[in-house]
Amino acid sequence: MEQDMFESMKDNDKAVIVAVHKDADSGIGKAGIDRLTLRRRELYPNYDYREACTTQGSMGETPDPDKLFTQLQKDGYTHILVQPSCITKDLDMQYLRQMVETAKGKFKQMRLGEPLLSDLTDYQELAKMAINTFSMPKEVNVLVCNGNGEDDASYMMLEYTLRDKSNGDWLLATTNGIPTLDHLIKVLKMQKIKKVHLVPFNAEVNSTMRGEWTKKLQQAGYKITTETRTLIDQEGIINLFEQHVRHAEQFRRLTAKEQKLIP
Repeated sequence: MEQDMFESMKDNDKAVIVAVHKDADSGIGKAGIDRLTLRRRELYPNYDYREACTTQGSMGETPDPDKLFTQLQKDGYTHILVQPSCITKDLDMQYLRQMVETAKGKFKQMRLGEPLLSDLTDYQELAKMAINTFSMPKEVNVLVCNGNGEDDASYMMLEYTLRDKSNGDWLLATTNGIPTLDHLIKVLKMQKIKKVHLVPFNAEVNSTMRGEWTKKLQQAGYKITTETRTLIDQEGIINLFEQHVRHAEQFRRLTAKEQKLIP
């Protein structure tokens, strides 16, 4: 439902933008967090800014979201806009969504933005970004992601989108999930591919991709080139996160009662 969350603010109300991360190393990484922080401060210069972390202790003194929300209530904040740096709708995102739902009653307005990959448009934009930025002619390009089992469905959807948008010139594999490296090799053999261009999704997969993966693919008979840049570091990624936080600001989720799911 379209409803700007800041329209209801009165003179004595206080608003804050809350960025929530899993840690400083995985996902979008420290550099990505810094870029998101800069963009959000540019987007909302008139509101305060806070950070939280769902992995306790991994970002120094950064509090977990639950503790931060309690402190924000004590400090008199009335409007809370939360945007995670999650890539998929994994357990961290589900955990955060539950905490936001629990805390909503403490504030006049509280909204939660979606992770990077949320709807079909996100997958299409990410696929287009990869294809336009990293495609190598006469090679099959492979986007290497750090899956963890929780996001298998998301990465399989991204692989489908990459294949569709590139007419089969792009594939995807994950370091700890599905699709696996073995699955990738099977597909490469079926398609009689000889040259493979590996593109890291983020910095976290770089060492695995350049070491174990390159060696195993070379042993299987493939000529390998590896990309030095990462997809997550592209400016378009920050633009997608901006779209999600703007959408959360301008639209609110209908309650179960409003959707007539409950009487």
